[in-house]
Amino acid sequence: MVLFVNSNDSSIYATNYLVSKEGIKKYPDAIWYDGDFSFEQGEEKEGYTKIYKWDGEKPIIEYIPTPEPELSQLDRIEEQLGKSQDEIRQEGADMVMEELVKRGLIV
Repeated sequence: MVLFVNSNDSSIYATNYLVSKEGIKKYPDAIWYDGDFSFEQGEEKEGYTKIYKWDGEKPIIEYIPTPEPELSQLDRIEEQLGKSQDEIRQEGADMVMEELVKRGLIV
């Protein structure tokens, strides 16, 4: 079987059972592996993402923390629209007070 390995970080990004051992010569990122491999191997861990890597002899699994998704612009706008008028007024007052303290007008 052929494993396609990213040369930058040794991650396995594809497999192929149809390409022969001789046929991989035209693929610079292809490695022949005599064992069995599938992307379904390894257990799922909550909060982690599985990364399959080539260690030079065999495929290994690394688990990296799943990053928190960033809010989209629409989500941030909806969050602001959901605030009450009192919250908005208080945020404005806090910003004015902070600026007055910075300028030394209020201690």
